[in-house]
Amino acid sequence: MHKMIISISLFVLTVILGVVMHQRNQKRAVTLQYVSWEDDRPIWVPKDSVNKLLTLALSDSVSAFKSGLNLRNIEQTLNQNAWVEDAQSYVSVDGGVGVHVTTKIPIMRIQSDSSYYVDNRGEPFPLSAYKSVQVPFVYGNPTLEQRQALVDVVRQISKDNFMSDHIVAYEWMSEGLIVEPRHQEYSIVLGTPDQLHKKIKNYKAFYAKMQDSTVLKTYRTVNLSFHGQVVCSK
Repeated sequence: MHKMIISISLFVLTVILGVVMHQRNQKRAVTLQYVSWEDDRPIWVPKDSVNKLLTLALSDSVSAFKSGLNLRNIEQTLNQNAWVEDAQSYVSVDGGVGVHVTTKIPIMRIQSDSSYYVDNRGEPFPLSAYKSVQVPFVYGNPTLEQRQALVDVVRQISKDNFMSDHIVAYEWMSEGLIVEPRHQEYSIVLGTPDQLHKKIKNYKAFYAKMQDSTVLKTYRTVNLSFHGQVVCSK
């Protein structure tokens, strides 16, 4: 009987200590200590800017208490940032708030009355004064449908080592999609983005044959929009 009373007392004491420690832990202040970035992604915003965003999420203070901390609110605040694709927050055992940030990757830059980047979903996002990335230019004001078509075109061209270095700019014209090659005087008419693989193959064969020819410098357009043909005009 005596042993049973001792066991019950120890159990009750353990529960009480656990509750007390839990309450104290919940009242411990948490501060922003860790900001990490996804590898191979441009860092568009400095850590100070991330801190300011988190200050808003932490009720106008860089400190809060665990009991009142809403990690989802922190993530939502960061995800509203124009350069952030995704943010994951956590609280470490020492009470510090950590955030892992995945930024957007531009695949093209729109150059018109207003300049901005476009990500791999065809969504626009602003340029950054903190960071710039070299990507192909798109001249004019493409529609949403045209931007999405360009995403597929740029993706396919980026998979070809020669073409990804050779093509530097795009533009939608009355003839369809026009691309600008590096260090050449002519423009390449792709027309519609369909059968792009064949058009690239035809152009590479044409360029390999003509690149050392002086005639190449006299061309103004190289048209790939005709089925299986490369039509040049001076």
